[in-house]
Amino acid sequence: MNTPRLIRPSDFDCVGRDRRQLVALCNKGELTRVRRGVYAWSADWKDLPRLEQYGLKVQALQQVSRTQPVLAHATAALLWGLWIVGTPRKLHVMTDVTSGGRNENGVIRHRGSMTQGVVQCGSFLLTDKLTTVMQLMLSLDFPYAVAVCDSSLRQSPSRSSLNHFSLVGSAQDDGEPVWQSAYPQGCALLREELEAAASRLPSRAARVRAATVISFASSLSGSAGESLSRAKMHMFGFPAPVLQKKFTLRDGHDAFTDFWFKEINLSGEFDGREKYLRAGWGNGMSIQDRVMREKDREDAIRAQGVGFVRWTWAEMMNKERFIYLLRQAGLRQQ
Repeated sequence: MNTPRLIRPSDFDCVGRDRRQLVALCNKGELTRVRRGVYAWSADWKDLPRLEQYGLKVQALQQVSRTQPVLAHATAALLWGLWIVGTPRKLHVMTDVTSGGRNENGVIRHRGSMTQGVVQCGSFLLTDKLTTVMQLMLSLDFPYAVAVCDSSLRQSPSRSSLNHFSLVGSAQDDGEPVWQSAYPQGCALLREELEAAASRLPSRAARVRAATVISFASSLSGSAGESLSRAKMHMFGFPAPVLQKKFTLRDGHDAFTDFWFKEINLSGEFDGREKYLRAGWGNGMSIQDRVMREKDREDAIRAQGVGFVRWTWAEMMNKERFIYLLRQAGLRQQ
């Protein structure tokens, strides 16, 4: 599926059409207004995933802005592949203006430098990974901040993506970046970098908040769902699990579980839907075959006397249900 082309009133002028027809086409539902003065054909727009729609909204903002915006916070996080949950409702950009509204026309403006800590990706300017992570850690609740921090510590799965971002003014990649929040892009941050950035925060409350998240974060987390699960276990008073526990199966292969609780020899698995749907998982097998392979893997681990508890995204997000599942599996809150 091709990304729809954004339409401006000047595009109608170029082909001799009356730009007032844009309003009529919008009223008929044939055009969708992406942003004031920027449109897309509705038939193309409605078929786009929400993240791609979001990316077009950013492009539309860039087209109508007098100066190129510097993307920040959750918007920059999507380009860095940091683990934020869901698609943001608003666009986030930096501003060095100290007066005026910070939230208008679907755009949230964060005050800060427009040049320091700014990098370029394709046609976009955005805050660097460290700046982006610190912004999010200070504004998100603990579980969601942990997910962002976990992902910032993880290396990109593709070596080519290490060069995905270039400093402002240097050579750019030919293609446009992909809007997503599953696979980290660019070099992984070092814990020492995060700790140093936290120590420079202006208030003690901010420094303590950031330090708490950083000390809890782990590069071993495999997804946002796993990060949120671990953070919620901590908040609910359950013992800290071992992450990515390795088991050697009878056939000699190694198998890893998301969580392992040594005290009661219990493995925990977060069953996110994307686990079975993402292209890189399962070597091209069908979803049914992937599920069956996962069952065989679990059976082989259970044969070693290991207990299992699994939960879905919906169960993890329901506090009472999540606590019930963990307690039923034998875990006790401290």
